[in-house]
Amino acid sequence: MALTQNELLNLFSQVASIKNSDQFLIVSASSDGTVRTTKITAELVRAYLNKGFELAVGDDGYLYIGGKKSESKVAGITPQLQRGVDGIYCSTDEGKTWTPVAYFSDFSQQNMVLHTLTEATIRPNVLNVWGAVAGLAIEFTGGGENLMSEYMLEFTVSGSSFHLYLPSDVRWSEDPEWEDGYTYQVSIVNGLAIYAGWEGIS
Repeated sequence: MALTQNELLNLFSQVASIKNSDQFLIVSASSDGTVRTTKITAELVRAYLNKGFELAVGDDGYLYIGGKKSESKVAGITPQLQRGVDGIYCSTDEGKTWTPVAYFSDFSQQNMVLHTLTEATIRPNVLNVWGAVAGLAIEFTGGGENLMSEYMLEFTVSGSSFHLYLPSDVRWSEDPEWEDGYTYQVSIVNGLAIYAGWEGIS
């Protein structure tokens, strides 16, 4: 028996033992009698249910999210899902490659991402945080069409030769001056960057 969206949400609220890492099995039968199955995590189900989206496997074997075709083909395989620093990723080739199926920022599930790599591509509308770094090289991934996108960084400068590399179309409201041991926040909206800093590690 299929559960409605509201019944599933009630299940989440009533059963405290459902953890984000638990999995649900989606079964889809086509007119020729072929049955397709895929597993998804409770974390992904909860995020989409709260947004009012539906998850389904189409006749073409692809995972559809809210009626929109994703890049994940699930016919004849069991996709693997894993949590990344910024969202949920899916592999359909036994973990050789991973494609994003949901970003935490899209559901207001996460408003901060902790980074360890000093070369990174960041998404908008989350605070991207580093510890002490000698330099950063940052690229942006696009936000939604006709939506305001703010790219936010926080880091602590380590050393006297710190450099922050941003996309070439970013311009500063004033030329930044980086001081060793200071923690800075940078905000970029519509290509304009502003910054502020304070002494000591945040």
